Amino acid sequence: MKQITVTKVVTRNFIMDLVASMQNFFGMNLTSYEKMVEKGMEQIRKSLDENNIKLNWYRFEITQLTNGAVSITLYGDTK
Repeated sequence: MKQITVTKVVTRNFIMDLVASMQNFFGMNLTSYEKMVEKGMEQIRKSLDENNIKLNWYRFEITQLTNGAVSITLYGDTK
């Protein structure tokens, strides 16, 4: 087994901020933020598929950065 780590940084945009602010005001889910996180996770999955990397186990770690960006890190062991 070999340990692997993949990190992607996804940033926000003005339109997503506006929608998230409105959703937050009305107490709704922050779907624009959720979409941003999903986008980063999908980029990591695509990178693993392109490099034909199969994992025995993995975990995502999401860290909020300044100005609405998030860092998404996947770590785990290969099969």
